[in-house]
Amino acid sequence: MKSQGIKITPQRLAIAEVLVNSTDHPSVQQIHERVKDHFPSLTLNTIYSTINVLVKRGLIQELPFDQYSRYESNLNPHLNLVCTVCGEIKDSHQAESLVRDLLVEVKDTQNFEIAWQRMDLYGECIKCMPKAN
Repeated sequence: MKSQGIKITPQRLAIAEVLVNSTDHPSVQQIHERVKDHFPSLTLNTIYSTINVLVKRGLIQELPFDQYSRYESNLNPHLNLVCTVCGEIKDSHQAESLVRDLLVEVKDTQNFEIAWQRMDLYGECIKCMPKAN
């Protein structure tokens, strides 16, 4: 954050730490839940403001969904696995090389400079899959 010229406050640092250390792609409300014990007076406006700064500086990525946005700090090419039942989002590390190869292929064959990517696969996570009889 410092190298990006972002003023570092304890609240901003706590928000950034939640994002960097989370693998579940938290929403603003989830971030608030995770930091409110240390910063009880922290408002949702402060979280939104901090997130906007981090997104604009390219340090995190916003994942807009119908109900609300989720956020992630993994900016490497990858797939997001989105459960349509519980809403869980996980990164698929097995597909990283495939996504990276696809981006190179598109750039080379389409003469297209890719700024960022987001690829989601939708289905049911192991916890939500119907049990086999």
